[in-house]
Amino acid sequence: MSTPRPTFKQVAKRPRWIGVLALCILVAGVFALLGQWQIERAVEQGQSDERDTETAVPLTQVAEPAATLTTEAGGRTVGFSGTWVAEDFDTLVGRKQDDRTGAWVIGRMLIEQPDGQPASLPVAMAWFADAAAAEARVAELTAAAGAADASGELVGRLMPTEAPTQGDIREGSSEAMSVAALINRWSDYNGLVYRTYAILDEPSAAASGALTASAQPIISMRPVSDTQLNWLNVFYAVEWVAFMLFAFYLWYRLVRDAHEREIEAIEDAEAAAAAASAGR
Repeated sequence: MSTPRPTFKQVAKRPRWIGVLALCILVAGVFALLGQWQIERAVEQGQSDERDTETAVPLTQVAEPAATLTTEAGGRTVGFSGTWVAEDFDTLVGRKQDDRTGAWVIGRMLIEQPDGQPASLPVAMAWFADAAAAEARVAELTAAAGAADASGELVGRLMPTEAPTQGDIREGSSEAMSVAALINRWSDYNGLVYRTYAILDEPSAAASGALTASAQPIISMRPVSDTQLNWLNVFYAVEWVAFMLFAFYLWYRLVRDAHEREIEAIEDAEAAAAAASAGR
């Protein structure tokens, strides 16, 4: 009498393989969550920037001293007022505008905080095609700093601090609007600073006294919208889905192999029993 062969379904229902299936479901769930996260990142990075970056809001509403510039604050226009530090007007060379290379006139403004402490904000004021003209304007602003203190609220676009360039490091020139580099040159620095800088719009540049016949307002572009999906994240999401499906396939293969081994063992036992009966 032949031994009944178990079916695949019967083997799969055994506690051992149900436990393995539960583990595979758990692993597949983790893979599914990772795939969903990658898709969300791809979609999030592909969304266009729909923030209203052109309506000025108070600086203190979107940025704080010593805090990293947030995505919400980066590239948007803000209003602020404060006191210019006479000794800290300066120039930055190697600044391009309209396919020409010139110099920026920059300054340091002290912004009063709610607790009464002043925080330093680097400000890019105007662009000059001639570096010598920029340096001359810096000298004039330094001499007239008292008048500059009386300026009303200014408007500028917040930009992330820049990294020092090779010119800053090798040649000792000042090219980058680097907050870390500027604080080493500022006078009477109290340690409280915004980790960003502002580029004045044209009316504010004129109000600050930075514009002359040879100067131009610095062109600051609003944040660029990018509506393309991040296909690398999409590819990673597809990979996680493949891993999820593989987890179930692995369970199927393990059960099938166990099923086939059990049938082979029964057949081998029957063959051995038949051989023993024939030899009697």
